[in-house]
Amino acid sequence: MNIGIVGYGKMGKEIFRLLFDKLVDNTFVVVDPFIKEDDHKEVIKSLDKSLKRGLINHDLYVEKLKSMKFTSDLNELRNCDIIIEAAPEMLELKQELFQTISEIVSPRCVLLTNTSSLKIADVFKDTRNLERCCGMHFYYPVKLSGYVELNILPETNGAIIRDLGPIILNIGKYPIVLSGEYHIYFNQLISCVIANAIYLREKYNVSANELDKALAEMFSVAAPFQMLDSISLGLMGENPRNFTIERNKALLSYGCDKMQGWLNDGCPEKTGTFLSFIGDKLPDTGNDASDAALSMAALILNEAVTAKEESGLGNFFFEAVQDLLGLAEAPAYYYKKFGADAIINKLDQLYADTGFASFKPCDKELFDKYFNA
Repeated sequence: MNIGIVGYGKMGKEIFRLLFDKLVDNTFVVVDPFIKEDDHKEVIKSLDKSLKRGLINHDLYVEKLKSMKFTSDLNELRNCDIIIEAAPEMLELKQELFQTISEIVSPRCVLLTNTSSLKIADVFKDTRNLERCCGMHFYYPVKLSGYVELNILPETNGAIIRDLGPIILNIGKYPIVLSGEYHIYFNQLISCVIANAIYLREKYNVSANELDKALAEMFSVAAPFQMLDSISLGLMGENPRNFTIERNKALLSYGCDKMQGWLNDGCPEKTGTFLSFIGDKLPDTGNDASDAALSMAALILNEAVTAKEESGLGNFFFEAVQDLLGLAEAPAYYYKKFGADAIINKLDQLYADTGFASFKPCDKELFDKYFNA
């Protein structure tokens, strides 16, 4: 199989390395207008280390060397069976890329976008043969997250999804198939968590650092404001306009408005700058935010059971929620820890205070259906 990767930034590089390391008997074409000779040398250096350590034998080393090509020419994709686009999150750029690529490759070549925030239908608006198109969204860091979203269009051929499943399993991930308003669902969930953290910071009148500390036991990988820092204020502040689940629009718009305000106040858009900026702007207060964990758990559990009930996602859905939010425990653990009454009462309070439909509590029977099984 011939696999093309378009875009060799942070995500493109990680996607390529995962596929290159895990899949055998495949060739890879990496296309990026800013490709550098060092990119190729870096992969060779890694292969040299693997050979010296005995992780691969000489035959596989030679095969791997022959299996990759780095170029700036899209025409080199002409013999690819699958192409994964990982270009920057700019709609017109992605549209132009797919319009051009669809005229170069075979009509049977599967076209996949790794977009994390744009509407899938918009990305493929000018692409020929939509039945071979869908989203294939990897999470960052690519090697650590356990799931890959397949965001399908109404036109997407079901055979493509069946064919992609074994490939995703072979690279050590599990596929989650999403459609319609549930496209890129887990990024929508992450955005809700961050927007809720912004609200809770104000509610308890604490700093971002203090709110993160109050939630650190729940989030084993990164607390909400740490997530925001690693994703970047520039990207998170743009996401909500392309998320279409009606119940979450008010909460996400609230969070987006706050983030846009910080950008207007001078916070840099790039990753790794938000915590320093907000620490200077909103220092520690010493106020109590110990109740924040219950408020955050209530939002996550309420949203998760609603999504599960509406979308019909598979049995691994709650495992994916834990993995992709970086929760220390499974969602059911928090239901049992806090109890149904406390969770529903907290949701009632949050809904009364904000009017955000994200906080409108589900019936207790729905919580019990999924968390007391």
